[in-house]
Amino acid sequence: MPNIELIDTVDMDRLEVDLLGSQGSMKAQFEAGTTEANIFTGLSTYQIAKNNFEQQRAFKGAIDTGNARRFIQLNYLPEELIKEIENDYLKNSEEPLKDLRYDQSNKQLRLNSYLEEVRDITFHLIQEKTAWQQIHLFFLNLGPLILLTLTVFLVSDVITGEREARTQKAGIPYSWRQYLFVQSLAAFCFVGLFFIAVFSWFFLVNGLLFGFGSLDLKVPLYTYSSSYVTNDAVFGLMKISSFLIKILPFLVLFMYVTIRLSVLLSLLFKNDVVVLTLGVFAIIFEKLYYSRRMRDILGIDLSFFPQTYIDFGKVISGEKNFLLNTPTITMDRGLIIIISTIIVLEILLWVATKFISRQRFVR
Repeated sequence: MPNIELIDTVDMDRLEVDLLGSQGSMKAQFEAGTTEANIFTGLSTYQIAKNNFEQQRAFKGAIDTGNARRFIQLNYLPEELIKEIENDYLKNSEEPLKDLRYDQSNKQLRLNSYLEEVRDITFHLIQEKTAWQQIHLFFLNLGPLILLTLTVFLVSDVITGEREARTQKAGIPYSWRQYLFVQSLAAFCFVGLFFIAVFSWFFLVNGLLFGFGSLDLKVPLYTYSSSYVTNDAVFGLMKISSFLIKILPFLVLFMYVTIRLSVLLSLLFKNDVVVLTLGVFAIIFEKLYYSRRMRDILGIDLSFFPQTYIDFGKVISGEKNFLLNTPTITMDRGLIIIISTIIVLEILLWVATKFISRQRFVR
């Protein structure tokens, strides 16, 4: 992720060519004495070339000298790059103008917060390559899907893989339900420690390469409003620390749901490949029917389905409401839905253990 070039990455060679072109045009107009404004357009070719040259020179100078603060203050992008960005949104976005405004407004708010709150601004900070910023982006994008898929992969054979140790299972001094719960907790701790180790390694390596950043850095926070087109107040900011604190209960609860679902599937199918396949299917299920114009399933609002909250980074940032144009997907409702899902899962497991005893399972 730190090595990905963003769509607004500046081509320095092209910038140099544009700079020389503007300088040449400015000099040519000056030498020809055509510096006055056109009576029909009110514009001066000389003045346009001069303004472009000064902006491009200041912009290039800020990059060459590493003056990231000046880079933000200029608030400038080459005209060709702006057109490329617009074309990319037109090609790849369902609602290009809406999405372009959303991303540009969030970026500008974020960069302006650095001017006010960060003493030493770097280009790594602007490009969100520091360790804390990368962790934030990870959870905001595909991170939740990756972590939950890994969870299924790591625990899919926790129950089924021990079916051959029949004597050991039969002699365990726990009830069948207690044994499955202990196995679930052990798997949860193992997966949790594995994720902590991976994130610690990533944080250290990325921090040494691009800087560690700070938990006080600001990231976008969207507050839904039906008048979002004309209401700039919908765009706000929150600290990375606040974002991470709010996603933590979602991550913990979804990991628990994933593990307990794997236990239930293990009891029913007794095959780790089937458990893995169905577990991954349950995680990516929302992506199979997802549409930005979809608000409900069979008349039931999407906010009442647990799979809606698997993108919990987008839920916390408000981006989920922005994408679906709805105010109903909130943190509080999400936690209630997931806890309700856990209760239903526990009831199903209780029923399953009534019909599938330890002896029947290990046969």
